[in-house]
Amino acid sequence: MLAKRLIPVGAAFLFVVGLPFVDVPIAHANVTPVTKSSPKRSGGSGKKSRGRFDGRGVGDTELRQAPLPKPSGRIVISSPALHEDAEVDIYNEDGSLNQAALAKLDHLFRCRKTDEERAMDPRLYEILSLIYDHFGQPIEINSGFRYQRNEGSRHFHGSAMDITLQKVSYREVYAYATTLDRGGMGIGRYPIGGFVHIDFRAPGEPSYRWTDSHGSGGNDPGKLPSRMWKRSSKPNT
Repeated sequence: MLAKRLIPVGAAFLFVVGLPFVDVPIAHANVTPVTKSSPKRSGGSGKKSRGRFDGRGVGDTELRQAPLPKPSGRIVISSPALHEDAEVDIYNEDGSLNQAALAKLDHLFRCRKTDEERAMDPRLYEILSLIYDHFGQPIEINSGFRYQRNEGSRHFHGSAMDITLQKVSYREVYAYATTLDRGGMGIGRYPIGGFVHIDFRAPGEPSYRWTDSHGSGGNDPGKLPSRMWKRSSKPNT
């Protein structure tokens, strides 16, 4: 069973209807597949950029029924954007979570735009260790905590990560990640960026799957730093 750890930002906000700029799909019961195309946009070359989103809810029959195996606890991970890396064991000898290792990972998962840190959901790190155990390849974190305007994102709540693996296709990572879902996880694949999004949903929300080929979303106003953030403020560690 995955360890529990309180997340400092309340997940209850996700139940508010109509949150702006939601960048991570929120699942609902009996969801039918959703397909969306981005609006046509013209650039200097006159070419039109298009994208597609396909998402669906996950029924209980698709979820993993057996308990998850115990991770080794080992994680070898780097952040290309921050030019930092970490190699940790998230467990103590007695099997409890090693707080120093978690803090080191939290630092690596900090917001790239604001340098703010939050305690991430440790279940993400246990999933990471299972992924590392399975593939035996170093992991790259593309995005962890984001102190952004879109408070509906699981990234804002410290319970989401976007990852890639060296020498492993995003399709393989996505396929394996879906076998680890015993309920309440969001798993998406991003072909343009070549990464996989993994999150833990708000309590009571069912699992969700999606494919998003819109690209990196660099122009998404919801990903701008939160209005609560001040450039002169010291990072909250």
